[in-house]
Amino acid sequence: MAIVNMKEFKLFIFDDSREKLIDRFQKFNYVHIVESDFDKDEYIEDDFARPKSLDDLIEIDDKIKRSKEDIDLLLKFKEKESAIKSLKDGVENITLEELADRALRFPFEKIDKEIRSLVNQKDKNNSKVQNIDSKIFELKPWRGLSSSLEGTSSMDSVNVYTGTVAANYADKFEREFLENELIYIERVSQDKNFRYYLIIVEKSVDNEVKDIFSSYGFTPINIKADKKVEDKINSYEKDKELLFEENKDIEENLKKYLKYLDDLKYSYEFYRNEKVKIMSQRKFLKTTKVDMIEGYVPNEKLSNFEKEVKKVCGDNYYLSAYDANRDSNEVPILLENNSFVKPFELMTEMYAMPRYNEIDPTPFFAPFYFIFAGIMVGDFGYGLLVFLGTLFALKKFNLTDKKRRFLKFFNYLSISTIIFGLVFGSFFGGIIELPSLIDPAEDSTLLVILSLILGGIHIFFALGIKAYMDIRDGKPKDALYDVGFWYMALIGIIGLLLQIKLENLAPYKNVFLVVMILGMIGIVATGGREEKTTGEKIGWGIYSLYGISSYLGDFVSYLRMMALVLSGSFLGLAINMIAGMLFESNILGKIFAIVVFVVFQLFNAFLCYLSAYVHTARLTYVEMFNKFYEGGGIPFKKMIENSDYFNID
Repeated sequence: MAIVNMKEFKLFIFDDSREKLIDRFQKFNYVHIVESDFDKDEYIEDDFARPKSLDDLIEIDDKIKRSKEDIDLLLKFKEKESAIKSLKDGVENITLEELADRALRFPFEKIDKEIRSLVNQKDKNNSKVQNIDSKIFELKPWRGLSSSLEGTSSMDSVNVYTGTVAANYADKFEREFLENELIYIERVSQDKNFRYYLIIVEKSVDNEVKDIFSSYGFTPINIKADKKVEDKINSYEKDKELLFEENKDIEENLKKYLKYLDDLKYSYEFYRNEKVKIMSQRKFLKTTKVDMIEGYVPNEKLSNFEKEVKKVCGDNYYLSAYDANRDSNEVPILLENNSFVKPFELMTEMYAMPRYNEIDPTPFFAPFYFIFAGIMVGDFGYGLLVFLGTLFALKKFNLTDKKRRFLKFFNYLSISTIIFGLVFGSFFGGIIELPSLIDPAEDSTLLVILSLILGGIHIFFALGIKAYMDIRDGKPKDALYDVGFWYMALIGIIGLLLQIKLENLAPYKNVFLVVMILGMIGIVATGGREEKTTGEKIGWGIYSLYGISSYLGDFVSYLRMMALVLSGSFLGLAINMIAGMLFESNILGKIFAIVVFVVFQLFNAFLCYLSAYVHTARLTYVEMFNKFYEGGGIPFKKMIENSDYFNID
């Protein structure tokens, strides 16, 4: 259970073996390629090239993008399967050879072109519809006009105006024209902000009218209709209907391409893995005939790695392999843990992979995570429900590795939930009476003590890991200064607090006091040991001692275990009380009681597990990791991409 030890290698091959070798690397999978740099002291950049150009990368990215777009489009037309059936069918297991064979036999470019042609036509139609909608929107205020305005611009004796006035000026605007026989004004329509007018004016008073327009902010509008507005709108609506019908036909044609959905998935995954090979080759350096490849392989796979090279290159290669530098941040990280710890790696990955000179924190926090999450949910019924559900899915469904690991994670947490559900005597909030070792409702003080004890163990364990790492790295004094003195100070404080309540510890009061004082003195004396002046050393030492306040905050954080088990328990109890009252009424009440019980207990179970997941992660990341763990390692990049659609071997 640890970080996998790595070998760093340099490999020189003839360029004509490169394509075959990269294929072998991908099948082998456990190769992490890094970018090779030329020796600036002996060579110039022009002496070398990259085997694959940027154009190759752009081309493959385009194919990945197009194939994914085609898949997403066709999935919209696929009849949705039930979640159970979808999980049961699961994903197909496929080899790289099978993937390549299916993808290369499929005429991707032809099918993609046909799909895109249909999509482009549909997009054009949608654009036309939007344009028509815009025109209809402009015409709608004028649909009350009883006749066409065509030809009014060329009339000899009158001018015709159409436009708007703001609603707050409209009444005064209208009164300006009502008594003038040479002017005809008609309010065609109105809305919240504007009124829409048709105004016919004798040319003899046109200038006067224009002055009025200017005074009231009249905005002229050119009505784009060569017939009655109502007729024009109806014509536009018919055009829209034709476009909608055409789009329906296009969608029906697109549905015919559903038969190619699996082939497009093969193509998508094939191109993604081809991209890995191109990206890898862009990290190589090559001369006219020779390629230099640098990277990492796990120690135990080095011999197999060389065998793969020999299969392609025969004896025409040079391989230099040596232990990776323990202190290098460039060494890729691969974790290896047992079946219990493995699912908890997702929490490590979510935070940050360890650096090569650190330790894998997963096996150390996994037992705590297991216990803490179980306490926070603390219901036998909820645990049993999740256990059976995840177990069924793991046994019956063909899942991706990522989904399988996620379900195993919650399967393990459900076991802990069952255990602590029995401890607390809780079954779906107490619907069935179970004997209990601790009753959350009655023994809240005991829960507080239990939470603090577990928190103390958690913190002291994390500090112990820090001490181990210091001793491992040949720094035993740092282990004493950064851990030993803190152990003394914290144990002394805890002992002094406990002896107040526990009479058996009272005789040891002075011992605890001395241990605490010695620890604090040690912290002050060594906390600023890296500083140059005595004043700085003392100042930083005192500041280090101030860190004791953060430990008090850490201990308080563990009370969330008590808070969450109480909240989940009380909410479950409340649901049962409501359901019980409903069940005592008529038959309708009984049915409703069952619905309330099932729906809300499931909801409470979901909230409990979500809270446990989040808050246990917080206790791990904040209270535990900050004592010994930094992270920031580079994940080992295998040569086969994790697939969304298949399990690729």
